[in-house]
Amino acid sequence: MRTRGLNFLRQITGSLAMVDTEALGELGVVAAYIVRGKENALIDMGYQSSAQTVIKDLAACGLGSEDVDYLLPTHVHLDHCGSCGTLASVYSNATVRVHPRGQPHLSDPSRLVAGARDLFGEELMSRYGLPDPISANRVRSVSDNEEIALGDGITLRAIWTPGHAPHHVSYLIEEHGILFTGDAIGVQYPAFPVQVPTSPPPSFNLVKAVESIERIRSFSPAKLCTPHFGLLDKANESLERNLKTLVEWEAKLEKLLSENSDTDEIVTILTNEIREDAQASFSDLPEYLRTTIMLSVMGFLGYLKWNAEQ
Repeated sequence: MRTRGLNFLRQITGSLAMVDTEALGELGVVAAYIVRGKENALIDMGYQSSAQTVIKDLAACGLGSEDVDYLLPTHVHLDHCGSCGTLASVYSNATVRVHPRGQPHLSDPSRLVAGARDLFGEELMSRYGLPDPISANRVRSVSDNEEIALGDGITLRAIWTPGHAPHHVSYLIEEHGILFTGDAIGVQYPAFPVQVPTSPPPSFNLVKAVESIERIRSFSPAKLCTPHFGLLDKANESLERNLKTLVEWEAKLEKLLSENSDTDEIVTILTNEIREDAQASFSDLPEYLRTTIMLSVMGFLGYLKWNAEQ
């Protein structure tokens, strides 16, 4: 039996709390964030199978079914928007805001599910849960640089940050310099604090990913709230490290491609490098980290091959 100790619900400021969505029963993998003003917003919301965990933690913050005003998935990947439909049915007053390119996938998630099933297979999809469709009149697009005023001195600025996906949006609490990155930056799980890009197929774009990190940096955020995982206090250092990692991966993968290494070989090589950096055995690497590395290699290779053909 799990105890509700480590990072299930962490108060960051008086207006901001982090929820550990307990993704697939694991702590420290997928975070969501509650931002409170006169109105209340939830940024990212985890897999559909995490919905009840999120609902319990919203209740622990004193938020009932009429108290959530905005559901803000940073993008339409299942670990960020999977529970959005379920939560929209519970929080009937909430407006869902998403990048215009993601909007159709929330109202009709069939293509999203089909693509995820091709990547992850039936067994993992059954554990992730299938997203519920959301009535189109509940879903509105969010514009680049649009401000969402929550009241009590809390304003969220939407910042389009493509690269990880073309439908990606980050959010900035302007008054506090706190930026919600989504997957515009790489993962750094607490149990294995090594930097891994978030570069999954089918639409990772390295140039846009770098531009998005530079754009985030132009806002000079003091803190980063990341989904994978947690609060990073030294924002500029983290952004620099992410840029460096992307450059290093590009060089490594281009070299391995020039040596005719196939995808499986490259995944093994990168996994072993990350394992050595973490000073861990292969068996110590959790499934979610191995999956992240595999998908990031696949997406990065796809981009390099596409770019070479242009």
